[in-house]
Amino acid sequence: MPLNVTYRKLPRPALALLMIIAGVAGRILLAPAPNVEPVLIMSMLAGMLLGGLYALVVPVSIMALSDVYFYFVPYEGMYPAFSILGLAVFVYSGYAFVSLMGGFLMRRRLLWRTRTIAIFTAISVPLTIAYDVWTAFGNWLFISAPLGQTLQQVYAMQVPFTLIHVFSSLLFAPILGTTFLAIH
Repeated sequence: MPLNVTYRKLPRPALALLMIIAGVAGRILLAPAPNVEPVLIMSMLAGMLLGGLYALVVPVSIMALSDVYFYFVPYEGMYPAFSILGLAVFVYSGYAFVSLMGGFLMRRRLLWRTRTIAIFTAISVPLTIAYDVWTAFGNWLFISAPLGQTLQQVYAMQVPFTLIHVFSSLLFAPILGTTFLAIH
């Protein structure tokens, strides 16, 4: 006799809230390790699993909520407000881009398969590099250039951080991808 089991998808607002909570907690708890963070992967997942307005709401909410902590607790007064806001434009738009690309590249592949997670993980690498190139430019423009550093110097200093960020994406993409695809 077959077992009659009914599965329900988690409603999109609940899944979005769960992603935001996981992203904020992960960003704050992993802060001591530079560029080891789940926000990029959560952004991709928001685009892939939720789409629409949620693709923007999730990464912006993660960053806004965790930024409140960072800029009022450990980094209070470290940088001028203009520099922080300028860099934030690059950071937030970078995560929005990653989220939209996650949706664009993965939306049709929403199947519970190992191949889906492998493709998701592979796509995270060029998106991580693009994000880091974009935000390093913003860093140069609003923080480093006023201190006399060239764009070439900033990109050279960014290389080890980008390598760590790629490692972070390769770590979190299969873990969070599998978890949230199962919840979805």
